[in-house]
Amino acid sequence: MTTLREKSTDSVYQQLRTKILSNEFRPGMQLLERDLVSLFGVSRTPVREALVRLQKENLLQIVPRHGIRVRQVSLADIEEINQVQTSLEATAAGIVAAATLRAKDLAPFDQACNAMERAREKNDLAAWSTADEAFYAHLLKLGGNPRLTQIVNECWDQIRRVRDLTLRLTGLADLPVAQHRAIVDAIRAGDGATAERLCRDYRASCLQFEIDTLRRFRILEV
Repeated sequence: MTTLREKSTDSVYQQLRTKILSNEFRPGMQLLERDLVSLFGVSRTPVREALVRLQKENLLQIVPRHGIRVRQVSLADIEEINQVQTSLEATAAGIVAAATLRAKDLAPFDQACNAMERAREKNDLAAWSTADEAFYAHLLKLGGNPRLTQIVNECWDQIRRVRDLTLRLTGLADLPVAQHRAIVDAIRAGDGATAERLCRDYRASCLQFEIDTLRRFRILEV
């Protein structure tokens, strides 16, 4: 049976994790244990236990006698996560291109592309991000491999704060032009090789954009 303390720790952990991933607590930000105790209205124990869990996930660093620091973005982390995410998304694109698809299978792709284009015109970061994730979520769904989907979703959780932070620092106009419609065209034509290549090329351009932006604003930890 889950104890009250475990529930409290889980609640603090989830709330802290959300604040870090959403950049409410930005990379490099200093936190104090007593402030977190006051913020969440709990005792020190669940806060400390939640902090230890987040440190193991490399989202923050506990510095004895100096408080807690939200970890800055590691170049190695970004590159490793991007490598895994790109490889699996491209694999999914190849699988989907080889499948027999109906018009209703492709419709969500077009809807996501339309939403992204509207969001870009308005520089609506939240709408663009939602549509972008919807595009790849549908790609993974059609791929039909739950394990592949699980791993990619874990990558998304780890890299989302990097994407959102760089977008806030620059804006959608500076982001590499999306290749989503070209990917859909390749899938529709059954051209798996082209669909995979486009996925890889787009992710590579996004990776370079993120690294360049983080370096320019001196946020990147190398």
